[in-house]
Parts: sequence; C-alpha cells; structure tokens
Amino acid sequence: MLRRATLILACSGLVISGLSQAQNTNLAKPTNTVQKNIVFVHGAHFKASGWQQVQSYLKYSNIASVAVDLPGRHTDIDPKSITLPVAAKALCEVLVAKPQPVVLVVHSQGGAVAHAALKECPQVVVSDLVYVTAVAPLDGAKPFALLSKKDEESYFKGVTYSDGWLRVTDKQAFVNTFTNSTSQQVRDEVLNNAVDEPAVTGDGEVNITLKDLNNIKTHYIFALNDEIISIESQRAIANSINPASLYILNSGHLPMLSQPKELSEAIKSAVRM
Repeated sequence: MLRRATLILACSGLVISGLSQAQNTNLAKPTNTVQKNIVFVHGAHFKASGWQQVQSYLKYSNIASVAVDLPGRHTDIDPKSITLPVAAKALCEVLVAKPQPVVLVVHSQGGAVAHAALKECPQVVVSDLVYVTAVAPLDGAKPFALLSKKDEESYFKGVTYSDGWLRVTDKQAFVNTFTNSTSQQVRDEVLNNAVDEPAVTGDGEVNITLKDLNNIKTHYIFALNDEIISIESQRAIANSINPASLYILNSGHLPMLSQPKELSEAIKSAVRM
C-alpha cells in the first residue's frame, strides 16, 4: 500500500488520488534547510548531456546538480565488460565524492544502477530517490523484470542486438518509441543524445531489499505516454517500492528532453527544494 497516495489505473487513464498532474501542481515552498546535492543518472542508450535542460531550470532556482556519464557511452570498449556492478561502481565514485546527503534522480535503467550502487557503497547517505519512469529491481531481480512483452516489442522496433551491443539501427522507429513529441527540435535532441548500449548492463541482478530503502524518501514520476516502460509497467514498479509521493507527466519515455521544465518542477516538489 502506498504511503502517501493511492494509485489507480482506470480505463480512461492513470488517476492518482489526491495529486494532480505535475505540470498543474502548485509547488510547496522549501521546508528543509539542509542542502541536498542532486545527482542525475541516465538510462540505457543515453548520456549525461540528456539532463542539461533540466539542470538549467534547476540552476535558475539556485539548485546545483551533476549528471553522471555511466561506462559504455562509447563503442571503443568491450561491451561485455560493462556489467551492472561496473556501472554501479562508477556511480559510487561520484557519490562518495559529493557532500552528503545526496538526492538521486534516476531514469529508466538508471534505477537499476542506483539500486546496485546502494549495495556497492552503503556509506553514501541518500536522502531522496526520484524515479523518472525508471525501473526499481529488488530481491535479486534483473532490471527489466517487471516490464511487459509489449514494452519489449516497442523497444526492439528501433534497436537490434549485435556483438554485445544494443544498437540503434532504425533511427526513425527509435525516436517514435522513445518520445511522443512531434517537435522536430525534441526529436533531433533524442538522436543527438542517443548511443548504442552495452547489453550486459541490463542483464545483471540487483540484490537489495525494500528494507534497504527504509531510510530513503522515494518518489515516482510517471510518463503517461511511455512506450518503452508502459504506464502499466510503471504502476507495477511503483507499487513494488511504495513511494512517498507520485507525479504524472504527459510525456513519452524522455521527459527530460520533451518536458524539461515540468520535470524540474516535479523534482523540486518531490524533494522540497
């Protein structure tokens, strides 16, 4: 049962009791005087630069942040070497160097990397974990265990497995499934920030439990029109982690590119900054 909100999936769409969609939410003023350091973690096929617009909106509100480039953003390496533990260790190197506590904002596969990092570097103090249409595997599950067959079919419309890489082989299909935006600028940004992805990263197991999240405030931001992690899959993921707060964006899989202002507002509201 969700701690602060009830999630209902109705025939007409997603309804969250007591919460409006994020772009219509009246944001609460900051109540916590402790400085929180935001660390953004990208998902599969993307890189740190995809968060730049969100970071700009946060900077305008005097909120500093850093976005991490996980290993495997370039194809001049052995893709089989970029396992989930390797990605988690790379994230830990950033987290341990930051003043504590940190706020993790994770997208898609980045949720699995963050969960693996919680086990890899338990000395890091995470105050909030914000999932942006992200996976959240627990109890030895693989990153995409709660995704549907339909999600998988949508993903492989633009991606092909080859020599250890998940390669973007149909750019038009890739854009169509990763964003619902009709803006040519947004669609260009999707491709500008897209890379081939080491397949093995998404095949690891995450060995944390729900109890490991007890001291972290978790928040889930839904992307209502996501074809990669469908709203049904997002609902199942959110229900598995019992988030403290929920938000909805009328977005595809990449709200950081299609709706960066609305996403930044949802993040600020979630962590009260």
